[in-house]
Amino acid sequence: MRMLICKLTALAFFCACQSGQNKSAATGDSNTVASIAAVPVPVAPSFYIQYTGKLAGQPATMQLVKYAPGKYEGWYVYDKIGEPIGITLSRETADSLFFAEYAGVNNENMFSGVFNGGQYHGVWTGNEDTFGFDLVKDMDSIITFVAFMFEDSAKLHPNDPASPVARSSAAMVWPLGGADQDVIEFLRKSMQPEMKPGDMPMQQLKSSVLGYLSAYQENAKISDSSDLEFGPGAAWNWESHATESVVWNKYPYLTIGKMEYDYSGGAHGNYGTTFEAYDLAAKKKLKVTDVFKPGYKSVLGAALEKSYRRQYNVPAGESLDKGGSSTKTSCRTTIFI
Repeated sequence: MRMLICKLTALAFFCACQSGQNKSAATGDSNTVASIAAVPVPVAPSFYIQYTGKLAGQPATMQLVKYAPGKYEGWYVYDKIGEPIGITLSRETADSLFFAEYAGVNNENMFSGVFNGGQYHGVWTGNEDTFGFDLVKDMDSIITFVAFMFEDSAKLHPNDPASPVARSSAAMVWPLGGADQDVIEFLRKSMQPEMKPGDMPMQQLKSSVLGYLSAYQENAKISDSSDLEFGPGAAWNWESHATESVVWNKYPYLTIGKMEYDYSGGAHGNYGTTFEAYDLAAKKKLKVTDVFKPGYKSVLGAALEKSYRRQYNVPAGESLDKGGSSTKTSCRTTIFI
């Protein structure tokens, strides 16, 4: 059993009818590539840090969470555009981080840079362009968080060395400070509604993970043993992972992304990210109807279809199936503005 407790810091907001991960990064006109010089500075094993600076000559802000080595959650935004773009860790070395963007199919946009905790600088490449970026730690006027993570694994048949194994992890960002206590309490209750008074974050995460693994082992009673006799029973190597990220971090708005991945047999797992947007000044969790006028669904549905066709190169008039989607695009109730 392994327990990872990670400390973080943050504040924020953002709202839209889809993941907002559909724009390529390079929008400036600067071709200057930042000089990359490794500096041996110890980096904390876990953190939340907001970085501000320049990317392609344009003001940019990045939200970065590190839960553990190799486990990062991140978003960045061009300040003038205001649309967050998700990033995922591609590679980590002793002094450098490499992130790929979530920006549609065949996307090869990449951050490659030297990282020392207080500064992240290097080059962004994509769309046959190369731009320099230089981002520095900027924790001014942000709400602080503590991040917790718990992970464990269990065999389907505990006494069988060749038994399939399930792995599960759960993580959360827990509001700590940076605003009046009533705002902090509002966020805690809204972000973790299943927690009862007196519950601790790690207690909640541990209960979730161990409950999943216990249910997995219960399936041993109904599993088809013949499936396990002809190999490792790959379909029984289940996984369940849940994590949170800070998407937007500027008062009075806060947006938290909650990603879940689950594999319980079959050809592949399923995953998705939901977004929770908060108006901290009003102490309110926002709904779509708080932002858009009545009748918004048809308008936003058309906008989403247009964006989807552009992102996945589906010509007008052709079925959206060409991009791997259903033939209907609609606006869901999970938002980030």
